[in-house]
Amino acid sequence: MKKTVLTAIVLFAAAFAAAQTGQPDAEYNLIRRSYRTNSDGSMDIRFRKEIVLLRNRAITAYADKGETFITYNPDFESLTINECYTVRPDGTQVTTPENAFVLQLPSECVDCGRLNGLREMAIVHTALEYNCTIVLDYTLHRNATLLAERFNLSQDCPVKRYEVRYADGHSDAYNNLPQTINDPYMPARNAYDIEFQLGEKPVYTAEQSLPAAAELLSSIAKPEGKEYVAAIRDWVVDYVTLNPVDPARVNYAMTPAADVFSSNCGTAIDKTGLLAALLNQAGFRATIIDNSLNVFLDRPLSVEVIIDGLPYRLSATAKTPILTERQQADAAAVAAAPIYVDRTLTWQPDTIVENYVRILLPTEEGGLHIDPECLTSTRATNLQARATTEFYHYTMDLPKGAKLIGGDINIEYTRTVGSISIIVKQKGRRLLVTRSLRLRKALITPADYSDFRQLMIDWNGHRQLFFSL
Repeated sequence: MKKTVLTAIVLFAAAFAAAQTGQPDAEYNLIRRSYRTNSDGSMDIRFRKEIVLLRNRAITAYADKGETFITYNPDFESLTINECYTVRPDGTQVTTPENAFVLQLPSECVDCGRLNGLREMAIVHTALEYNCTIVLDYTLHRNATLLAERFNLSQDCPVKRYEVRYADGHSDAYNNLPQTINDPYMPARNAYDIEFQLGEKPVYTAEQSLPAAAELLSSIAKPEGKEYVAAIRDWVVDYVTLNPVDPARVNYAMTPAADVFSSNCGTAIDKTGLLAALLNQAGFRATIIDNSLNVFLDRPLSVEVIIDGLPYRLSATAKTPILTERQQADAAAVAAAPIYVDRTLTWQPDTIVENYVRILLPTEEGGLHIDPECLTSTRATNLQARATTEFYHYTMDLPKGAKLIGGDINIEYTRTVGSISIIVKQKGRRLLVTRSLRLRKALITPADYSDFRQLMIDWNGHRQLFFSL
C-alpha cells in the first residue's frame, strides 16, 4: 500500500467547549477506530464503542443508540462481530442474543437492482435499565485498500475518550468532547473533522458514446445547445435514482454508462459518468472533472462540456445553473454584493377586524433571514450568520382615511456587531419606509450574541404595519 498521508484536522474551538445544560441522554465512555494494512494488500478496519444510557430517550429518540447499522459489500468485504454485550450497573454482563443480528438489504439499494448484493447488518442492542453500558466491537475486512476516510469526532452526546489508530502506527486520542447542539445556526463542525488519505484517487474517464440512448436523446433534443445540455442533465437528475452508498462499498468504481442507463440507478460517480456519455453521444464534447483536491469522493465530480466554444461545468445530481467558471465567480460576487432595493408597493391589506387592516412588508430575496424565535436569550457557542449590507426604500399610496396605528417608527443604533435603521413615516396619503442593516461579522461569538440577537429582533420586527380606516 502507498505511504499513508495523514491530514488530521482537529482545531478545538472555544465555541464548542460549552458546558452542557441538563443531563445528556447518553455518554460514550470510549469510541475507537483502528486501521491496519496487511502484507497481501488487504485492510482491516476495527470499530469499538462503549456507551452508557442515562435516559430512555437514548433508545426511543435516536436509532444510533438503540441500533447499529453496518453496510458492507460481500464481494470483497467481510464483517466480524468481535464483541456485543450490555453491562448492567451491578457489573453483570448480558450477551446480545443471536436474533438481535439481522442481515438485510440496505434501504438505499431497494430500488437499485445492480447493487442489491450489498448487505447491512442491523444490530438491536439490549437496553436493560438506566446506566447500563452497551459495548460493540466489530472488524470490517477489505480485500482492497480504503483510499480515504473522513468523519467527525463530535456526537449527539458527550464522548469521554475518542481514539484513532492509523495504519502507519500513529495514534491520536481526544478527551471530553462536548455533544453537538441541534441548532439551525450552528457553524460547520469542521473543528472536529478528521481526514486522512491512504491511497491515490482514481481517475475517471468519460465514455465517448452511448448508442443505447440515441432514441432518448432524439426525444428530448432542443434547438439551442445550452437548452439541450440542460434537458439531458435534467433527465439524469430526475430519472436516474441516486444511490448514496459510500464509494468505498463499490471500491470507488464507476459503472459502465450502458449499465447505469438500463438500470436507471447509480451512485453520484455513476451518474456523472452517464451524463458525460450522454452528452458525448448527443454530439457535445464532455469530460469528467474532479472538483476535490483529495480523494474524498462525496465531494462532487462534475462534467465539463463545450458549448459554442466555451467550457461549462454541471452536476449530475442537481439542477444548478449551467455556468462557465467565470460566470460562477461573477454569480458568487453578486451574491456577496450589497443589496439595494427602491420600489413602490401596492396597497393590498389584510383585514384584521372591521376598519382595521394590516400591511406586511416584503421579505426580499438574497437578504439575511434569521428567525429571532430560534435565538435563545443566552448562548455559549458561536452562531453562524453572514456579513451583509442591505438597504430597502419603499413608498406606498394610501387610501383616503388610512392612518398608521402607533404613529411613526424611528429605530437607529450601532453596535460592534453591526448597525440598523428602520424609519416608517406617514405623510398624508403617502407611506415612506426605509430599512437598512449592516452586519459586520459572519461568525457571532458569545460576547457579541446579545447585541446580535437584539439586532435580529428589531430587524424582523416592524414588518407588520397596522392601519385604521
